[in-house]
Amino acid sequence: MTKISVFKCIAVVLLIGGLATAPNLNFDATLDRSNKPALPAPILRFDFRWQRGTLLLAGHTTSAHHEQSLLQVAASSFSEHSLETDFMPLGIVSDRWEDLSVKVLDLLAESSSSEAVLSSNEIDIRGVTIKEVAWKSRLKALRMVLPEGVSVSTNMLYVDPTIDAKQACAMAAEAFATGEINFEESSAEFLSSAYPRLNRVVALADVCTATTISITGHTDSSGSDEWNQRLSLKRAAAVSDYIAHGGIEKDRLFVSSAGSSLPIADNKTRYGRSLNRRIDIKLQTDQQKN
Repeated sequence: MTKISVFKCIAVVLLIGGLATAPNLNFDATLDRSNKPALPAPILRFDFRWQRGTLLLAGHTTSAHHEQSLLQVAASSFSEHSLETDFMPLGIVSDRWEDLSVKVLDLLAESSSSEAVLSSNEIDIRGVTIKEVAWKSRLKALRMVLPEGVSVSTNMLYVDPTIDAKQACAMAAEAFATGEINFEESSAEFLSSAYPRLNRVVALADVCTATTISITGHTDSSGSDEWNQRLSLKRAAAVSDYIAHGGIEKDRLFVSSAGSSLPIADNKTRYGRSLNRRIDIKLQTDQQKN
């Protein structure tokens, strides 16, 4: 894993999952309930946001005991920071939702910046930590108690606190790869797959405050050159607005449009055109400029 140094910490944790439905109860004994469809399964979601000295706990809980368990971890591991809660009780659901959410929060206490998704069969965690040994030890402990059929995948950036912060940010910006940020055809609305990638841009930019961000919009070859220039600029502006909404100052964001002039795939195919409807993001520090 790449090693960098970080001054500030951000953690965004999304916990999303679904569990088996409860029976469709009907107390009218004269009705035949044997063929009645089950109620839709509840879609569980829990958001943990650890950003700028504030921990947010928001989402579905199973009981008052579940909420108290989360608050106890928050009090012991994030005691020096502000706490916000927005619990939404769902009642009786699987005990493993409570157990896993508490264990994931406990694990994230060893991170400086992270986000996670918990579903019924997978935990996906991404982020930054300066406590590599402690993180890996706690992650190992989490893996040992996972229910059968639940897996954990991680993508963590391990920070070396001995490296100069400016040098570390320059290294991180140079190595940073956003990943594909694609759009619907003839639209400035980016696909849902872009959200976690843009959140990583926000996280790094928030840590490395001297970083500037260049955002270039692209289109496929459909439409006129004038239309493509306008559309690619709208796409870049939409991404810029999302990053600014995440707390990054607008004067650090530089928006431009390339229209259809720089394709990366064949515009003669539908798949190629989908790849060409994209955003290129480049992070740069003062050290890189020099």
